Amino acid sequence: MKHLYPELVSGIGSPVIKRLTLIIVVIIYNAVAEAQSLNFNAPVLESGTANQPGCVYRFKAVTGGGLIDALVKVDSLIGVTLYDIDATPSGASTTALQPQLQSLGGEGWHYAVLTITFVNVASTVPSPVYNFSSVFMGLDGSNQMTEFNAITVDNPVWEYCSSTPKVSVTREGDMIWGNATSNTPTGGAGIDETDSTQMFRVSSPAPASVIMRVGYYQNQPGWRGNDLFSLNMRGAELEPIILPVQLLSFTAQLANEKVWLAWSTSKEANLSHYTIERSYDNKQFDQVALMFSAENPAAINNYSYKDPIKNAAAAVIYYRLKMVDKDGKFTYSEVRSVRLGNGNETAKIAAYPNPVLNELRISIPQNWQNETVTGQLLNTVGSVIKRFNITTGAVISMRDVPPGTYYIKVVKGREISTHTIVKSRH
Repeated sequence: MKHLYPELVSGIGSPVIKRLTLIIVVIIYNAVAEAQSLNFNAPVLESGTANQPGCVYRFKAVTGGGLIDALVKVDSLIGVTLYDIDATPSGASTTALQPQLQSLGGEGWHYAVLTITFVNVASTVPSPVYNFSSVFMGLDGSNQMTEFNAITVDNPVWEYCSSTPKVSVTREGDMIWGNATSNTPTGGAGIDETDSTQMFRVSSPAPASVIMRVGYYQNQPGWRGNDLFSLNMRGAELEPIILPVQLLSFTAQLANEKVWLAWSTSKEANLSHYTIERSYDNKQFDQVALMFSAENPAAINNYSYKDPIKNAAAAVIYYRLKMVDKDGKFTYSEVRSVRLGNGNETAKIAAYPNPVLNELRISIPQNWQNETVTGQLLNTVGSVIKRFNITTGAVISMRDVPPGTYYIKVVKGREISTHTIVKSRH
């Protein structure tokens, strides 16, 4: 029989055999480095008193390869007791970390603060988890309370899990806060893992520890029920292959009906090109331009592109860079957004008090009153947090909105008026 590849039958030291071995090793490496569900099961009390502030639980072998444990410390309990560090009622996830809290009663914020430290198995030596992400599931509420989840982690990036979210997400430094905007639960007493509208995702490149806040705002003093939370985390033990390009800066600015995109890079040794992608909803991105890398890969290189958006109908446009290697691998930049002044902003609204804590009052111009006027509360990335109608004025509850900067957008026909507000902490 004639061999189709006769060089493969030569000695084990042949160059072809070595190349094949390298390819196999790279394939195995990539498979191991791919983020997998972190398995939080069977916690063991490491120190302290069970379910009390200061106690530490060890979750063994949370990563797919079994090389990393997770130490979960109960830092503090505010207005609650810890009923269970990882409750798994019927139908609940068997891999997510699911703390269950019991209210001590009283109005206001009730929550637990947990610090999760990833360590080498059977030790206390910190070990990073690569391609880390956490999906916060089942954020809803009831007529007694409204749930929230928050995470503090290095270099966070967040996104909604649905194009019609029932969660309001804001960012303050390295803390990402998600607050339920619907009090109608779909999971009953447990967690509905199929309702993506009640979820959001936060990612980080390689944290060794994260701080989680889980809890709710209680608006009735007599309620003392239990509440379950679900933190579905993913990550990898090994560092993924990094493309040979370093993005130093990336900006997007609106000028003269064009968006001016500018970025600077270094270490472009094996880079092929950049693809500029645009989105009107921060979900579906489309290619708008392609730009090849510079001739000097060792230097700092500057790029720019002007995107004409004269006829764009959206209020916010989102951009990202796709950086493609000569080998076909690619990675994305962080998303940048620009806010457009679309429509005829001929009238001004008033919104007060500003900053606001509990209730925001909105007044509209005299010639708009008793007309069909609609309003929206938007966050800084353009996602709608609340919708409302206005006749002569409106009062919007801000009690369930996390602290941060927001926009009020009021529309009458083709006329639009916007106003910036700040939700304060106190």
